[in-house]
Amino acid sequence: MMELNQLLARLKHTPAMQSKQAIARNVSINNTTCHADSLDSLYAYPGDDTAAMPLNGQYILHACEGMLPSFVANHPYFAGWSAVMANISDIAAMGGRALSVVNSFWHTRSEHAQLLMQGMQDACRAYGVLLVGGHTNLGVIYQPTLSVAIQGIAQKLLSVLHVKPQQKILIALNLKGQFHPNTTYWKCFERVSDRILQSQIALLPQLAEANLAHAARDISNAGILGSLLMLLEATASGADINLDAIPKPENVDWFKWLQIFPSFGFLLTANTSECEGIIELFHRQGIACAVIGETNASGVVAVQQQQQYGIFWDFNRQVFTGFCYADALKKLQAQPVQMKPKNQQESMLCPV
Repeated sequence: MMELNQLLARLKHTPAMQSKQAIARNVSINNTTCHADSLDSLYAYPGDDTAAMPLNGQYILHACEGMLPSFVANHPYFAGWSAVMANISDIAAMGGRALSVVNSFWHTRSEHAQLLMQGMQDACRAYGVLLVGGHTNLGVIYQPTLSVAIQGIAQKLLSVLHVKPQQKILIALNLKGQFHPNTTYWKCFERVSDRILQSQIALLPQLAEANLAHAARDISNAGILGSLLMLLEATASGADINLDAIPKPENVDWFKWLQIFPSFGFLLTANTSECEGIIELFHRQGIACAVIGETNASGVVAVQQQQQYGIFWDFNRQVFTGFCYADALKKLQAQPVQMKPKNQQESMLCPV
């Protein structure tokens, strides 16, 4: 078994982790200049899996995913499916239910474009979401490219802005899958009925609406620990993580497993008293779920494996994506509570 500090060092330098860190170098955002006047207006800023905007007592959700050109060119059907699936996971991670999908794609060959479209149509059908339109470009001069956007609705949010110290961190993973060849994509949707896929993804809004969880984030291409950083960074929180508590197939080594981009995988925070109920809900749907750690106010993400201990990240020394709102949240908490008419719309300003 790889020594823990060596494992953590290798994970920090994977291409997916590097690409997330590139966001901070190329996007101008500073939480000290964030002009949000309420928590509701902060939900529209980047950091969560989706932007959320209050409307008539609920939230409208928006998200977008772009696929790598090489992925679109070499695996058009799977790229189409994955773009929809990733968007639906983003909506679910915010505590929402997906409503509709739109797309824009460019391709050089009509037969591959048809496979791309078929992947999107099949995924929308499987998850019970409408594919309502988009923009198509075909021609030999184009590079194969796909962008898919989604709209959703939520009654209550599972925002990363809700992370606070002493919350338990849970992971929910569908282990009944396999890796897509030569990738870190963990597929657990093949040969699964539409009914099961829809009932599994519906667990996240159910947790939100029942007030069982505080925050959530889907496990994306940054892998398990990279996605954990995005769960914590918005509030500059730290965490203590027990690596051995993470569910894992026996025949997969830790370096590969911690890099997974699963078709069903989420990180959540919750109170200790709610963890047993959350785990049971996922288990009923055939999803592995376990408590893997606890949040704290240190800004340091520490990892333990058996008798080994290492530091994966220290937000006091290094940003990850750069989307941190700790100062803005402190200012909001210091403001006196003001009663506003229910129909008064919040100001939503996004610096990006």
